[in-house]
Amino acid sequence: MATVEFRKVTKHFDEVSALSEFSLDIHDGEFMVFVGPSGSGKTTALRLVAGLEAITSGEILIGEREVNRVAPRDRDIAMVFQDYALYPQMTVEQNMAFGLKMRKTPKAEIARRVQETAATLGIEELLQRKPRALSGGQRQRAALGRAMVRQPEVFLMDEPLSNLDAKLRVQTRSEIKQLHKQVGNTTVYVTHDQVEAMTMGDRVAVMSEGVLAQVGDARSVYEEPANVFVAGFIGSPSMAFVTMNVTRADGTAILSRGEVRLETAARVLLPDEVIVGVRPEHARIWHEGADLVGPVNGTVEYVEMLGRETLIGVGLPGGARLVAQAAPDLLIDVGGSVAIGIEPGRMYLFDPATERSMGRL
Repeated sequence: MATVEFRKVTKHFDEVSALSEFSLDIHDGEFMVFVGPSGSGKTTALRLVAGLEAITSGEILIGEREVNRVAPRDRDIAMVFQDYALYPQMTVEQNMAFGLKMRKTPKAEIARRVQETAATLGIEELLQRKPRALSGGQRQRAALGRAMVRQPEVFLMDEPLSNLDAKLRVQTRSEIKQLHKQVGNTTVYVTHDQVEAMTMGDRVAVMSEGVLAQVGDARSVYEEPANVFVAGFIGSPSMAFVTMNVTRADGTAILSRGEVRLETAARVLLPDEVIVGVRPEHARIWHEGADLVGPVNGTVEYVEMLGRETLIGVGLPGGARLVAQAAPDLLIDVGGSVAIGIEPGRMYLFDPATERSMGRL
């Protein structure tokens, strides 16, 4: 096992900056997830660790060794690709053994490792099959086995579940996490799916346009987003944002936008204008006596029945929108009027100029 260190790593493709001054320490044995939209630089960062791309500037260390000029085969890493990249003419057993043969590992050791890894993954009965005779989930396990059998210091996984159906993705991400607990190798995992990131990572590195927007465990990234981008990207459905004016009176902050008006205790010093963010699970149907901030009156734009809950899209005066969570048995008509309240302490505030977090009210 080993640590992985990015020290002010920059990568340019012609005139495009894929990574900019990227610095991050990944701990020994940690499961680190890089998450972000397309073009955020997450796969580029992974390929730089693997040695599949050359660094423009900065340093990458695996363990205490700088690997900028070390060939991929000498970095003691194993990579699982999005498309599995299994050799179609080889059986699963031959695919798993191939890398060890190239390193001239003794035959008995190869056989032992392949059998042990296949048993761990539950694919012993698949060893004599070729990839075309495997399902998507079985191919994924075979690709994982080929990486695991090498016993590398670092596992690199590039969106390995994206070709699986939704049910199998849930099952396989649980299996990968369990395997990590058993094996304990440092793992760097890339995904665009924030649910995967939140459920799998010991820590999550949220990336945007080649920059590290925030890093932390899933709860801290969700509860204390560093900026508007992180707040909007992490969470499903995503946080709604409304730019509001601020006035203060007798320890109360009055947030207003046209006819929309919210009053709450002013625990922080606020500028004259803020971006207010509200997650759907913190917005509720208003009723008298509720411990909610509000009410905010709007028009029902859509209703999504999800079985365990109902999501209500609410259009506010002036064009702003909120999404509120309601009980699954709620009956409400699209186009009707609705009053929404917000849980105290759950209005996220952001600076309109920098989009950085300013805390919560």
